[in-house]
Amino acid sequence: ALSGYRGTIGVYNYKTGEILCAVTSPSYDPDHVPDVANDTTGSYEGVYVNRFFDAAYTPGSIFKLVTAAAALETIEGVQSRTFQCSGKTVIGGQEIICEGVHGTITLKQALAHSCNVAFGELAGKVGTKALMEYAEKLGLSESFECDGIPVKAGTVDLKDADAGDLAWAGIGQYTDQVNALTFMRAMGRIAGGGTGAEPYLMAKITRGEKTAYEAKTETSSRALKAETAAKLTEYLRNNVATMYGDWQFGGLNVCAKSGTAEHEGETADAMFAGFCVDENCPLAFVVFVENGGAGSTVAAPMAAKVLGVCAQVLQSE
Repeated sequence: ALSGYRGTIGVYNYKTGEILCAVTSPSYDPDHVPDVANDTTGSYEGVYVNRFFDAAYTPGSIFKLVTAAAALETIEGVQSRTFQCSGKTVIGGQEIICEGVHGTITLKQALAHSCNVAFGELAGKVGTKALMEYAEKLGLSESFECDGIPVKAGTVDLKDADAGDLAWAGIGQYTDQVNALTFMRAMGRIAGGGTGAEPYLMAKITRGEKTAYEAKTETSSRALKAETAAKLTEYLRNNVATMYGDWQFGGLNVCAKSGTAEHEGETADAMFAGFCVDENCPLAFVVFVENGGAGSTVAAPMAAKVLGVCAQVLQSE
């Protein structure tokens, strides 16, 4: 799915913790190590970086899930609140621009249309402390290990942010950075009703007829209230049904959010993250494509392709 692109794709079972897919691109054959120093094609640039474990990315609009989670738990009546989007606004002296003119919209609609105006204003209502707190609750700024492999910690540091910076942070820009595995784990926590299984790579090690190691499912501490996770699941399911298209996902009940992380002078990174709510397919996923463009048009089809294969694997077990 990532052929010709740089980036990473991850899929894991949020009920058991087993990672079914962990792809990083570009990659190489360890038996034929590339001559990076003398390569003139650029094909191996960054080849030694495992983007699933070791890289951090500007998240773009997938981070709006953090802002929405914080809003649902800290702002009374936010579900019925409406926002006015004329395509742009000014917050703290900084111009916040949307991809469209959304008019009067609710929080649910703002997430579906990825309205920057609404989420910029919402970040201001949530506040610096709460936004950082909910990023931490979802584990996005946490250092941890997966089967002994260190995972890059993300950063959501708003200590020096003014009102405009806070608005952009709530949208998923400013200095926000997230790791793919960590964000996938956060999706698992939302899918699991506020808690999720901790991801692992190695299910079992056998030596002869003896089992030397077998993974045990470990559940995270509660990140969100069950009702908050349920409301986010409803919103994310609406995103797919009304914006991205159920037709892409082969009958799976997918809940997801796309993201397009802007970089000055470069093509944006494409993001897509979410989970399935099917009883027999409890999968959470992330797709990060460097300089891929729009998340909904580039990363979403990749997610659909990989989810289809992973669903077949689960059904065959």
